[in-house]
Amino acid sequence: MKKTFVSNLILLMSVNLLVKPFWILGIDRGVQNKVGYVAYGIYADLFAFSMLFITLLDLGLNTYMSSNVAKNPEKLRTEFAALTGFKLISSLVYLSITLILGSFNNYDSNRLHLLLLLGLNQILGYFYTYFRSIVGGLQMFKTDALLSIVDRSLMILFCGLMLWSGLFEMSIDRFIYAQTIAYAVAASLAFWFILPHLHHLNREINFHILKKVIRQMLPYALLSLLMTFYTRIDVVLIRNLAAEGDLQNGIYASAYRLLEAANMMAALVAMLLLPIFSKMIARKETLSPLVQFSTGLMLLPAFAFGLITYFWQQPLIRMLNYQSTDYSGNVFGIVMLCFIPLAIMYVYGTLLTANGNLKILNYLAGLGLLLNLGINLWLIPTHQALGAAIAAIVTQGFIGISNFYFGLRQLKIRFEPSFHKSLIISLVIIFLIATLASQFSVNWVLGSSLIMGSTLICMFIFKMIDLKQAIALIKNRNE
Repeated sequence: MKKTFVSNLILLMSVNLLVKPFWILGIDRGVQNKVGYVAYGIYADLFAFSMLFITLLDLGLNTYMSSNVAKNPEKLRTEFAALTGFKLISSLVYLSITLILGSFNNYDSNRLHLLLLLGLNQILGYFYTYFRSIVGGLQMFKTDALLSIVDRSLMILFCGLMLWSGLFEMSIDRFIYAQTIAYAVAASLAFWFILPHLHHLNREINFHILKKVIRQMLPYALLSLLMTFYTRIDVVLIRNLAAEGDLQNGIYASAYRLLEAANMMAALVAMLLLPIFSKMIARKETLSPLVQFSTGLMLLPAFAFGLITYFWQQPLIRMLNYQSTDYSGNVFGIVMLCFIPLAIMYVYGTLLTANGNLKILNYLAGLGLLLNLGINLWLIPTHQALGAAIAAIVTQGFIGISNFYFGLRQLKIRFEPSFHKSLIISLVIIFLIATLASQFSVNWVLGSSLIMGSTLICMFIFKMIDLKQAIALIKNRNE
């Protein structure tokens, strides 16, 4: 399983490194620089609001399908029609609730129109990921890797024409329409790939099966709801609690841009790990080697990345946004530290999900939401976007550490004795190099190179990545 994970991870990361960072740092950045902080702040607020009730679109269905189809492919034939029909109904419920609550949030007609479009995008996007979760559950990892870049590739094409060709003027409305078309095409393509596996499909909606599956999915749905609220509610609170809420949301969204780019790549690892962990647990295989490997692979680069963006926050934010100030740089530096606990969560939260420890995850997410709300309500009125950034790092830190603790405890993971020592030494070396480079005012490009170089050296020296094994896996990944 370790070989399967690494070989498919190489392909998945390779194709996504070509596309998704360019979407965030090229297109999304270009849109904000074009329309300005305030207009983009309106978009960020509406996008976050459209995300609040997105659990109704999923109800844990994507995670359920990825995990359970991996364990028992026959479930696809018996449950697909019922679950897809249920997903269509829940999409209508989601859109209705979002628009009704949007009107209660004092959105004018223009903002409600944009919220409607964003809601449709969320529906299309979730059907896209739903079909992809089935592809992953069927262990079609190479197909899933290619599908994972279809939506962003099309968005880059459409938005690139508006930003750089001079044929069309970029606006927030057109930015959203481009996403709508891209998601529709990507969802259709993903469905086309799973269509051959739907032969002899049970087309009757078996309400007994549907009721049984919904009952199984409810813990996933609750987890999704809680996680969505503690990661998205801050933008809605900024609009309502901060002076010049749209401007502060623009600053906050600008700070989050690079984190989202990194987060996309880390989430791909979690998507790959979930069906693999699920299958190993079903077969009662030993998890410790893969968990140990995943920990080193995720934590060390995330730690290095977080330090780079924190110590060189000002030059990096100015490169990302032409309107940036020292204040927006401070917000950016704190926000980017969130990537460290997020990387931990993507390994151990996925491990707990695969093992069915939803009660623990929901309990932790509930505490995380209360913590996030409390800090945001306290700090946003006085510190505005910076207060939301502080709330984010505290919340994500709590979630990452608690997931790590319970993941080790529940699955009885035992690392090799040398791994703990190697991991601590590597983290200390990376921190010392980052601190010294920052203190001596080293250029961010040189500083980043030193830190990432030392990270790779540590990973190879302490055999968190075995170079010979990696080369062999690349050569034989098509086996």
